Amino acid sequence: MASPSLRHSIPNKKGEVDELRTLLRAPENQRDPKKYLQAVQKVIAYMTIGVDISQLFSDMIMAGASTNLVQKKLVYHYICTYAQSHSELTLLTVNTLTKDSQDQNPVVRGLALRSMCSLRIANLVDYVREPLKAGLQDRSPYVRRTAVMGCVKLYYVTPEVIKDLNLVDILYRMLRDKDTQVISNCISALNEILASEGGMVINRNIAHYLLNRLKEFNEWGQNVVMKVLLHYSPVDSEEMYDILNVLDDRLNHTNSSVVMSAVALFLRLTEDYIEMHSDVYERIKSPLLTFLGSDIAELVYACLQHLQMIIARQPDLMKKDFKSFYCRYKDPPYLKIKKIELLTELLNNHNANDIVEEIGEYASDVHVLIACKAIQALGTMALRLPEHVQTCTIKLMSLMSLNIDYITAEIFVAFTKILRTYEVMLDMVLSALPQSVDSVATPEGKAAFIWILGEYGELLSNSPYILEEVSKHISEEESSLVKLSLLTAMMKLFFKRPPECQEMLGRLLEYAIDEETDMDVHDRGMLYYRLLKLDVKEAKRVVCGTNAKTVTEENKVLPRLTLFGEFNTLSVMYEDAAENFIEQKPPFMLQKDNASTTSLKGELEFDAVRFSSVERSGSACSSPSIHQPQSQTDDSGAVRVADLLGDLDLSPAAMPLAREERTPSILLNPEASILPSDFEKKWFSLRLSDEMKVELAVVPTPEELSQTMKERFVFTMASSPADHVVMKFFFYSQHVSTMDYFLVEALLDKAKRLLCVSVKAENPNLAEPFTAHFRESLIGKWMTQLI
Repeated sequence: MASPSLRHSIPNKKGEVDELRTLLRAPENQRDPKKYLQAVQKVIAYMTIGVDISQLFSDMIMAGASTNLVQKKLVYHYICTYAQSHSELTLLTVNTLTKDSQDQNPVVRGLALRSMCSLRIANLVDYVREPLKAGLQDRSPYVRRTAVMGCVKLYYVTPEVIKDLNLVDILYRMLRDKDTQVISNCISALNEILASEGGMVINRNIAHYLLNRLKEFNEWGQNVVMKVLLHYSPVDSEEMYDILNVLDDRLNHTNSSVVMSAVALFLRLTEDYIEMHSDVYERIKSPLLTFLGSDIAELVYACLQHLQMIIARQPDLMKKDFKSFYCRYKDPPYLKIKKIELLTELLNNHNANDIVEEIGEYASDVHVLIACKAIQALGTMALRLPEHVQTCTIKLMSLMSLNIDYITAEIFVAFTKILRTYEVMLDMVLSALPQSVDSVATPEGKAAFIWILGEYGELLSNSPYILEEVSKHISEEESSLVKLSLLTAMMKLFFKRPPECQEMLGRLLEYAIDEETDMDVHDRGMLYYRLLKLDVKEAKRVVCGTNAKTVTEENKVLPRLTLFGEFNTLSVMYEDAAENFIEQKPPFMLQKDNASTTSLKGELEFDAVRFSSVERSGSACSSPSIHQPQSQTDDSGAVRVADLLGDLDLSPAAMPLAREERTPSILLNPEASILPSDFEKKWFSLRLSDEMKVELAVVPTPEELSQTMKERFVFTMASSPADHVVMKFFFYSQHVSTMDYFLVEALLDKAKRLLCVSVKAENPNLAEPFTAHFRESLIGKWMTQLI
């Protein structure tokens, strides 16, 4: 770590680089190794905080010719960082690196070889060939390890060189190296180089050799070996038993990753021997349960995720060990939630009372999410075991005495699920309704409470009056879920107790149709009104439906079983297949893909780009003047919706080109806004979603283009000066419902009358409709055709 004197702030003047150059070139510093090293450290300190000091490349190359190992490491780190941007000057370092690769000190040889392979410049690959071949045969294990990983780096620069140097065969031969770390690196390198062919090929001789030397590897190496052994299939059961015997003591290893790798290999080797599954699960159960006592919460969570997958295949495996899943006081919330989920799955007739009692204790936890999860678990357990539905319901009823709003709300949600399947609990639930009217706070809880009143209100004498109190405050209710539930409940209760509900239902429908702004609630009110107007009996059949109320639980077991082949991977943690969330690509290849983005960043920061003069109120950009759409009626009495774009002049004189009426391709937010800094972050993080080229009949001025886009709810973030031949515009917009942003770069070549548009969308599925919307904005004004 750099000393305090080397911790520098970002320079704020241009002369800082010159000052660093002066320090490196000062004769007194070059004569004093200590001062010269401090100067090099100062350069690296600036580099690590993001300052561009690439101008010092030639001076740093000279600093590399030193016997000081620390200085040499720092200089090589600098060279590797700026090699691609100074490929011609990097050639000057080749002689020094080649010389160091033959040094007597193995650390220097390894450092030079690693730096040469990290340059990633195709023109210099020829200079790396011989040092790399020599490194693979070096007498030092450290150099051989470095050379093996250098093969992977070289593969991503020029894949042909792997075949030319026959490196794959060399790496296979090196699997018998004396140093286990070299073997581990060879396995990783072969899997990376041969990824397109399915990875390293492993036969019986290689498998037995690696197994016999397994204990010699460190923890990381053992994981690598056991992972590659997953691709080996024993020829018979006898060989399989021999391998299991070798792996058996790995299940008792102190390192959790080694144990998990051994468990994965156990499961893989015995997957075709169904008669052995129960014995194998019993063997791996003990080490996995041991991890549950760890103080490392992350480790316990990972273990629980894997145990959940095993329980899905072998439900009775943990029936006697369910207490191992009880929550501890110091467990973090996410761990308690996972344990509650597992306890729900471990429920059976023998342990039901103990688990219900334990989870009932968690319902009074100070953490809201844990308490709600515990109540949900009690409702789920009631559905799973009909014999204990009364036990679970009594426990839920007892929790209502806590008089905590979110707990009461969650209990009513659980009651709705129970009543849909077990109506025998109805009397018990109805008895709790009157005193709980004011204790339900959440929208979901209110909706559940109202559902019970609507479904079984004929059995409760004051149910219409409870609903009347709720309906009086409907204008203050923000949740559409509650309003929809209230409409449906009032309709159902009307068919059961018409005299008491007729007036209330009328007021409620009148509010929903005339005053409600939420379109879902408005449409539901219109539906009920028209049904009643058409036929009351038919309305009752539609609204009340049938008596089938059984709730089916979501089956999460099947998806977990499909992931069994990805045991001990992130797929288990995410509960999703690896192909859905992993895209394997070398980091430096991503840099090549983002080259255009990097250059764009420079233009955005340093070119003559001006922000739009239109200032948005309340944010970094101003809000455009919008004509709100109004409902109008023409002379014929037909309803006409005002133009969403405002009162535009759509006369033929105002339209040089023919324009036909079009339905908007996408609905955009008329009040979209985004900070310039947020725009920049999103632009560099998003990938290109769509693009188009448009040939223009007339070249618009920047003001005309910005105004037209603004009228279509596409706002200008920045644009270049009007006197540029090729003008650049940055636009943004936002979807009205999903709130996903659309970012646009438009290049306007005035000489060629050509507009090139690039679109980046947070939701790629919306990119094409947005591009169509952008194109439609140009039709009838400047656009002639697409290219």
